[in-house]
Amino acid sequence: MVKRRQVVKTLRDAGFYPDAGKGHEHWTDGVRWTQVPRHAEISEQLFEKIKKQAGLK
Repeated sequence: MVKRRQVVKTLRDAGFYPDAGKGHEHWTDGVRWTQVPRHAEISEQLFEKIKKQAGLK
């Protein structure tokens, strides 16, 4: 499990910023986007999917 804080830090370091969302935050860099659930911890598998959607992997 990965802390949500680490996921947010990874996205911010890559130039992403929160755009909108209710149950999930939408993060974008102006071209690509991904969603981050509002949970305290996120599974490793989901973290890998988020990074892939963001083009970080």
